[in-house]
Amino acid sequence: MLELILVIVIIGILVSVAAQSMKSSSENERFDLTTREMESLARAIIGDERLISNGYRVDFGYVGDIGALPSDLDALTTNPGGFATWNGPYLRGDFVENIDGFKNDAWGSPYSYGGGIAIQSSGNGSSITKQFANNIADLTSNTVVGFVRDAAGTPPGDSASNVAVTIFYPDGAGSVTNSTTTPSRAGEFEFSSLVPIGIHRIQAVVSGVNDTSSKYLAIYPASVSLAELRFPEAIWAGGAPGGGSGGIILVDSTQYFPGGDCEDVGFSITNSSGSPIDLTSIILTWPSPTAYYRRVRYDGGTVWQGTNPRKGSGEIALFSTPRTIQPGATAIIRIEGFKDAPTGGNDVNMANTVFTVTFSDGSTFTVNMGNCSN
Repeated sequence: MLELILVIVIIGILVSVAAQSMKSSSENERFDLTTREMESLARAIIGDERLISNGYRVDFGYVGDIGALPSDLDALTTNPGGFATWNGPYLRGDFVENIDGFKNDAWGSPYSYGGGIAIQSSGNGSSITKQFANNIADLTSNTVVGFVRDAAGTPPGDSASNVAVTIFYPDGAGSVTNSTTTPSRAGEFEFSSLVPIGIHRIQAVVSGVNDTSSKYLAIYPASVSLAELRFPEAIWAGGAPGGGSGGIILVDSTQYFPGGDCEDVGFSITNSSGSPIDLTSIILTWPSPTAYYRRVRYDGGTVWQGTNPRKGSGEIALFSTPRTIQPGATAIIRIEGFKDAPTGGNDVNMANTVFTVTFSDGSTFTVNMGNCSN
């Protein structure tokens, strides 16, 4: 009898331990299931970063289509208001089979979500939180910067005012809106703290030419995205401002000195390549008038100077120290003191002179100085 009682006691202890173990295992399973469900809900809201095509993310979830966070979890399976840009349901797998189950955790308690950047579960008696962004702006207000070039890699220069750059994106209320800006003479543009995550179209149009460049751009959370727009034609190359070939290109041909007798002229350049360029010399060639200059300035600093003799058309002016221009950077070049003799003489009016400019790296372009007296 004593042995039987002892066996019963031992069995009772084992059953109690097994029950506790099963309860603990069940709790762990519920915890794991809940965290997986919350991860799926987060990816339904902001997209699945694991979905990549050709090196770019292709899924940005509800926010990518609408441009705003959902007001509740129901918006992930049902269009919240006849939104034209809604492309749901955004939940996949088991969630689709259990229509309302996605709103409850593994303990049967409703998830807490009210349109913010976190989902919470409290079914196990304590809070489990899935935060999927640092703040709302990281998802809805990103920056896009870029530049416009023609087929020859030339920026618009003085034609920049004829270029309209437009980006299209969801407005947060089920429709598509857009914003438009004009690039700088160097072709640079920016849409600051404006664009929600997603894949959105951006385009540039040149009025009068009816040339268009368009592409789709993936906008990531908390990002500054870069867009390069190139037109299919070389619309600004050749004799137009900004024309030429090589890494150094013309930006603006109006950097002359106002007033006076136009014996000083100038222009601004940019580095259109992807690498720094060291400039050690410049050659200016012009058909007329006969003239000789005494100084070359680079961003205000003298890089060549001579009075006896001065430099004439087709002669090389070696810089006293090399000048490095970084990718995308600009600089102003000024050619000063044109006279009618190598040793000086009378001032020469260089208005409307067309220069061919060649730098030491082989870059070349033409500059029409226009009327430098106004």
